[in-house]
Amino acid sequence: MHLLSWNAWGRALQLAAIGLTMVAAAVSAGEPVFTHVVTREETLIALSRRLLADPRQWPQLQQHNRIADARRIPVGTVLKIPVRLLATEPVPARVLSASGEVSGPQGVAVAAGQALPQGARLQAGDGGQATLQLVDGTVLRLRAGSTVQVETSRRLPGSGGALSGVKVEDGQVEVQAQKRSGAGAPGFQISTPQGLLGVRGTEFRVSVDARAETTRNEVLEGQVMTEGRDGRAGRSVAAGFGVVVDRSGTVTPPVRLLAPPDVSAWPALQERVLVRFPIRPQPAVVAYRAQVAAAADPAFERVLQDVRSTGAELRLVDLPDGDYRIRVRAEDAQGLQGRDALHLFTLKARPEPPLLTGPGPKAVVSGARLDLAWASVDEARSYRLQLARDEAMREPIQDQRTLAGTAWSVDALAPGVYFWRLASERSATDQGPFGPVQRVELRALPAPLPPPRVGEDSLKLAWEGLPGQTFEVELARSADFAVLELTRRTEQSALELRLPGTGRYWVRMRARDPDGFVGPYTAPQAFTVPNCLRDGQQRCVGGADGGSVLISP
Repeated sequence: MHLLSWNAWGRALQLAAIGLTMVAAAVSAGEPVFTHVVTREETLIALSRRLLADPRQWPQLQQHNRIADARRIPVGTVLKIPVRLLATEPVPARVLSASGEVSGPQGVAVAAGQALPQGARLQAGDGGQATLQLVDGTVLRLRAGSTVQVETSRRLPGSGGALSGVKVEDGQVEVQAQKRSGAGAPGFQISTPQGLLGVRGTEFRVSVDARAETTRNEVLEGQVMTEGRDGRAGRSVAAGFGVVVDRSGTVTPPVRLLAPPDVSAWPALQERVLVRFPIRPQPAVVAYRAQVAAAADPAFERVLQDVRSTGAELRLVDLPDGDYRIRVRAEDAQGLQGRDALHLFTLKARPEPPLLTGPGPKAVVSGARLDLAWASVDEARSYRLQLARDEAMREPIQDQRTLAGTAWSVDALAPGVYFWRLASERSATDQGPFGPVQRVELRALPAPLPPPRVGEDSLKLAWEGLPGQTFEVELARSADFAVLELTRRTEQSALELRLPGTGRYWVRMRARDPDGFVGPYTAPQAFTVPNCLRDGQQRCVGGADGGSVLISP
């Protein structure tokens, strides 16, 4: 493709725009031309009447194309007509869509369907975006923070062709240039502060960083000729390659765009308000950029979120529930963005699951009863609770729907590990996602403490225990154990104590498991130490009836 020089393109379009009627200067080698293939019975004079602003300029065409006889031109001859000589008429560009902060001439907000005449500027502010269609059918998608000026927007009434061009002053613009045949008007062109991009039927991205004074061009389909300003040497950029134009107008050698990131393992369903997508590392990548649109918007006319991440995860916030598509691309050290990877997903995160308040995470509970509690959710009319023996919740032993309160209990459970989770319900047909699965362990209550054996000089206790357990035994004068007479800790499931003073006592015991869990006390057991007559060895003296001789009841 022949790319017009920086100055030649601008001057030629200015001349064409005013409909030149004066005698023009001689045709220069570098100026833009419209090509026409001569058909049967066409003459140079007739073509000039149809195509030129001033038909009297036909001698220039004869001289430029070395036509021997203006009335007899061989069929198939390709005529080159300087653009500045063509008859043109202004046709405005049209805004196809606009969302967020988008302004046009005089800073007035624009809307879909609005016409933008030649010379008009379109600016998408932070969070704004717009889609613009030019006279030749080329479509530009302005992303947030972009500014574009419609430099040329004219129709060629004699041929049905068009002249179109824009200037990208700042931001990123995605371009789908209208495909054209080899003949006709020059291709659509984009100017930037650093260079000029000439295209003919292609798809590409152009980004201008006004602060860094650089232009980036990433070609996705077709070919783009990129030239630096002031006639700096240009480079032809093929599909799958990109270049950078620096502040001096120097165009870097084309480099291959980075491959699309691997999104094959990304889930199709997201159930949390904070949406997370992991990214597999790629060589030469410094960041990733992702854009989200509605699933019904394959062209990403309206980008709902545009995020950049230098880490190993993309995070999206504040998306309402719905069906979406996300495209993600890698960015290299020059700031060139690679090819897109596409992924469809559904977000169903609401109503959000309630916060579980009891028992706590990995709690251990004694007994055969579970008392479960949770916080209330404003959007929820009811809750769904599942209880299972497996963490995957494949076979719930309880599946309670439409629970109206924030607590629920279940009895007669066997000892062991259980898992439970909750979801909020707006209605019987609108349930939110389940929250995290929480583990709880039920441990059997300790067996009742057997009655203690009161001997002549000792108190013997024995109970059932498990390997690794330690035990705490308490002795008191009252059933409420307000004042302890004695406390002992032992690793054995038996204990022998010297007799305390005479009278009535209560004893209880609790076990500590190897993992540190302390079980409940056993039910208090009452016993009496008799006040008997004792011999010199402190043993009760036996009476005639074989029993001890008691001093008092």
